Amino acid sequence: MKSLILGLLVLLSCGATAEDNWNEDQSQIIEINRFVPLALNEAGWDAYEALFHPGYTNWYMVGNKETLVDRATFLSGVKRWFSEGNYATYSKVVPISVEIFGDIAYVRHLQEEHFFHPDQPPSMFVGHFASLMKKHNGKWTFYRTSFQARYRGPLEDSTISLDSVD
Repeated sequence: MKSLILGLLVLLSCGATAEDNWNEDQSQIIEINRFVPLALNEAGWDAYEALFHPGYTNWYMVGNKETLVDRATFLSGVKRWFSEGNYATYSKVVPISVEIFGDIAYVRHLQEEHFFHPDQPPSMFVGHFASLMKKHNGKWTFYRTSFQARYRGPLEDSTISLDSVD
């Protein structure tokens, strides 16, 4: 009996971890994570910028605190990259967990993105994310993004894909 109770507690504390179990908010959060790299080209700058909470920070976990950037720095870099003709052409998210605590959500997922560049062959990114989203003006926004790359480089050289991961 003790092990049954312990097992149930572990399952309940892990949050939803299967696509069939996602509630409306969790499904919306997963879709926002999938859509964010595509938003620039498909919905424009204003729609993209609105996906990020005013207090947003982004941490590329390759080292120290110098890779932690605030919202203005992050968006400035993305805007420059996009204005040079770069944009995402594909995005896939494999959710690991989405746990919601009021207006905060803790999200863990894998993500694959493909990119068009006007002056070089297409590239690809595959990474692990552990992030917080926060409701702002009634909508889920990115609040804290932390990620690590599994692969970043030419699409044709990639030996990794999330197409076989569900």
